[in-house]
Amino acid sequence: MRVAPKGPRLQRVVCGALCATLVLGAARRSLADDQAENVAAARTLGIEGVQLADAGKCPEAIEKLQRAESLHHAPTILGRLGECQVAVGEIVAGTENLNLVVREPLAATAPKVFHDAQDRAQKVLTAATPKIAHLIIRITPSETKANVTVSGRPVPLALIGADRPTDPGTHEVAATAEGYKPASATVTLVAGGHQDITLLLEKDPNAAATLPAAPSTTPTPQVTTVPPAAPESEGSHTGAYVAFGIGGLGLLVGSVTGGLALSKASDCPDKVCKTQSDLDSAKTMANVSTVSFGAGIVGVAVGVILLLTGNKTNAESPASPASRPAPRLAMQPWFGLNAAGVSGSFQ
Repeated sequence: MRVAPKGPRLQRVVCGALCATLVLGAARRSLADDQAENVAAARTLGIEGVQLADAGKCPEAIEKLQRAESLHHAPTILGRLGECQVAVGEIVAGTENLNLVVREPLAATAPKVFHDAQDRAQKVLTAATPKIAHLIIRITPSETKANVTVSGRPVPLALIGADRPTDPGTHEVAATAEGYKPASATVTLVAGGHQDITLLLEKDPNAAATLPAAPSTTPTPQVTTVPPAAPESEGSHTGAYVAFGIGGLGLLVGSVTGGLALSKASDCPDKVCKTQSDLDSAKTMANVSTVSFGAGIVGVAVGVILLLTGNKTNAESPASPASRPAPRLAMQPWFGLNAAGVSGSFQ
């Protein structure tokens, strides 16, 4: 009959198994993957962790075993880590580590302690898996992109409304979203239980005042300043051209009436006309001709003056056309009983 080792003998057996595990594991790995110092440190931490676990001090053992596993992987260390996690209530994390041990492919030449670690992990996994609780968290409004936590641990958005494996026990479920009041609920899950909760997010009336104002989508009108058009070079000669036109008209009228006056004078030799009306008509035409010639000469003279002085005035006073209108010469012919003429003024 085989007697199980006890006391110091048990510890020697455990330590020997761990040492063999780490040595064989290191032999399969190159020093580029695991440095010798890391393997040696992992061996020491692993032995300490297993001793604490065998003594029923799993909280202390977990810290040692996690550090050992991070330095060098061994099924014997990861399996005991999973056992302790299940023992302290971290069933989800513990069963995941046990699953890794069970599913790890072992070579045909793997030591017996590796196969024993897998068998032991499978037994613990089989007993612990049914204890995992399941929690479904729903958010209303459903379209809200809320930040959800369970006992302070963030829940991915993909798990909202989906079955989330959760450790049994009491948990605080909280949700926050921009523009809404925070919502929370306390839920107690029994081993292997299923629970579905819904958190209602209410609009926060004070959130609008604290949120930054949205940028306006209305385009800003673009004001384009159009510079005033430069006055044309001939714009300052308008008055001169008008004066020339009136002067030409006066000369034309003077020529026509002068011709008529001469024609009437030929009908009155020695200034003796047949009738008084012929004499009056000849005098009228002569007067009109004289006045028209005078107006024509004045108009031409004014045009010459404006033509010569227009550019100089514009150069000295660069006022806009709107503020300085071009001068206008107003002319009006008149006729009397014995005389006729043209009156004019500058405006």
